[in-house]
Amino acid sequence: MKRAMRLSEVIQATGAKWVPLASESALPRRGRVEESAEIITGVATDSRVVEPGDLFVALRGNRTDGHQYLQEVFDRGAVAALVEYVPLGAEEMPLLRVSNTLEALGHLARHYRRQFDITVVGITGSTGKTTTKEMLAVALEAGYPRAVHKNAGNLNTEIGVPLTLFELDESCRFLVQEMAMRGRAQIAYLAEIAEPSVGVITQIGWSHIEQMGSREAIAEAKSELVQSLPRDGIAILPRDDKFYEFLQSRCACGTLYTFGRHPEAHARLAEVQLGEDFTAGEVVLNLPQLQARVWVELPYLGEHLLLNATAAILTAVVLGVEPNAAARALRHLQMPEMRMAIQKQPEGWILINDAYNANPDSMRAALQVLLNQISARRRIAVLGDMKELGAYSMRLHWSLGRWLAGQALDYLILVGTEVLWTAAAAREGGFPPSRLLHFETPQQAREWLLRMVQPGDCVLLKGSRALGLEQVVIR
Repeated sequence: MKRAMRLSEVIQATGAKWVPLASESALPRRGRVEESAEIITGVATDSRVVEPGDLFVALRGNRTDGHQYLQEVFDRGAVAALVEYVPLGAEEMPLLRVSNTLEALGHLARHYRRQFDITVVGITGSTGKTTTKEMLAVALEAGYPRAVHKNAGNLNTEIGVPLTLFELDESCRFLVQEMAMRGRAQIAYLAEIAEPSVGVITQIGWSHIEQMGSREAIAEAKSELVQSLPRDGIAILPRDDKFYEFLQSRCACGTLYTFGRHPEAHARLAEVQLGEDFTAGEVVLNLPQLQARVWVELPYLGEHLLLNATAAILTAVVLGVEPNAAARALRHLQMPEMRMAIQKQPEGWILINDAYNANPDSMRAALQVLLNQISARRRIAVLGDMKELGAYSMRLHWSLGRWLAGQALDYLILVGTEVLWTAAAAREGGFPPSRLLHFETPQQAREWLLRMVQPGDCVLLKGSRALGLEQVVIR
């Protein structure tokens, strides 16, 4: 937190009330009034990172309850804590009580966000959220140096978004905020907290189909972002997407721009060049206020990344960045770990580490890089389960296997349980059984890979986060 707050602000923003001290008489209240004037210099939800001057928000989760760590946070210098109840032994601690600490965290973050004159760009979609966030932050920096903030890591939930907002300061003109979704009304809630005036939707795919039940329901939930925009806001939508017209109909704002390969897109990906150590393409901008062509070159492999770059450049240009400056900035893009990272191994083989997560769309995109963009003596795909597909899991894993049956892979290594459908479909489609192996755990796959991999090979690692597929190559 860059701007300090009085506890009286916390009380006003959250509706909290002081918990009476066990030793406090019913008459004198002057002490609590004085405490309300105290200053907090940070907000924390994890007891392990509390610093002197912080307000601790005690959250209750499935695995742990922050209320059980109050003594620890006050030993570390916390000024006060937001709680839902008073644990045994905490009766003399400075506690502010609310009915729901998670909601109170959101209310307080929105209050803090309103202290700054800032443009918030919300980004959501089934795939490409993080990539587009990283690209847009870099592109905006080209026009507004040291004035752009982005959420770190996976701070994109009802906890992460408030914690990101508390990092804002007077130097920030833009916040690029990824918004995750696990069900209906979640993006609407995040938008209520962060109050974006620009909304970017990357794609409507299969992620979270288990919770939502259909792609139509996913599109409805993702559309909450553009429904939340103010009338003078800006929506950025994928023109090629099956659900484009639906998303367009949900926009509450008066300004809409599109990106994609579609000839009518405001930012059109017109040409693609796939290199051994780069991916490049031409983006044609056809805006009411500007027509231009820019060449974008990414230091990563994957044609699918160019669509994310097209969305990022379009958004940056709409927000005032010169087109070529935005495109040039992407040459220096640095992606988070385990996202299309090309790692040359000491033994002479190459690893494409894209093990952060997987769904049917991102799985095929990564495989296209292995198959078509990188030269190798042998191509080995190590693929794990695609989680959260629910009733669609068998169908989508089977479809992947039938597609893989016709691809020029030297080895197909499948890890997990749901990929058994992929294995069956690949065999049925004609993939040679001697080059198709299944392992239950990443550790078992690791033993095989370390025995079999040879100099000149290229290995793709791709699977859902829950599987921890990176264990295949951890040294």
